[in-house]
Amino acid sequence: MSVNAWKPAPLHLPSVWLDGQPVMLPARSNGSLHAIFAELESLAARRQRVLSSVWVDGTPAEFVVGQKAGRQFLRVEAESISLAELSRRLAEETRGRVRELRWGVEQAVLVVLINEPPQNRRLWQQWQAGIREPLAKLGMLRDLWGARLGELSVGGHSLEAHLEELGRIAGHVELILLKPDADSLPAAVILSDVFERSLAPWLRRLEDYLGQLHEQTLE
Repeated sequence: MSVNAWKPAPLHLPSVWLDGQPVMLPARSNGSLHAIFAELESLAARRQRVLSSVWVDGTPAEFVVGQKAGRQFLRVEAESISLAELSRRLAEETRGRVRELRWGVEQAVLVVLINEPPQNRRLWQQWQAGIREPLAKLGMLRDLWGARLGELSVGGHSLEAHLEELGRIAGHVELILLKPDADSLPAAVILSDVFERSLAPWLRRLEDYLGQLHEQTLE
């Protein structure tokens, strides 16, 4: 047999399913998992939905993508959710994270009184990092809801006004931690008071807001 007549065996394409229905992939997908995922995301988006989970041969996709190239797969299954359900999930998850942060702040009202100043600075830095996640998810909720998000209020104020208040609270905490007498008890007392009277209530109002948003229907 001529060497030139030899051709590699055709690449096996996995069967692909979305929400329990088979999906016909375009030729350009050529069996690549990344291409298949992109096609599934595009198909879900055309239906005003987003992917919520993807499995490859029964294994969650995130555990498969990094495996060696060249491996062939038999079946890719995906499920999608509506934008309304995505909104509800984001609101619920974010509310849970905000609640955890509030609990931490409430517990720290007394802890900061006995901490050494470096410990209080590290604690504040941890909270600053921790609050970035719920703020990022709030950004996603903004993208979903658009201007309608302004129809809900946080403690009688708009979400934007509430977020601006966080900036003022953070500035106050930073000033306390930078005070020349930050090693003294009065500075620790002031910090405790800010946590109790400002930061914890701020988180509580945001938690209530997210609970209210969770009950709303995105149409």
